Amino acid sequence: MSLHSSSQEPVVRAQPKLQLGGAILDKDGKEVLITEEMVQAACQECEKYWVKPEKQE
Repeated sequence: MSLHSSSQEPVVRAQPKLQLGGAILDKDGKEVLITEEMVQAACQECEKYWVKPEKQE
């Protein structure tokens, strides 16, 4: 995945639910392990709002 162009091929992981060693807390305070799939989804959401800076002269 690239922040510069969304025309590149998506990264496909062999184990998308593989734990990455981090966690978040849900609304009830329960720990939820962060997976590769979650990170990719977050990056794709951010990429929707990426604005390429105008060329400076």
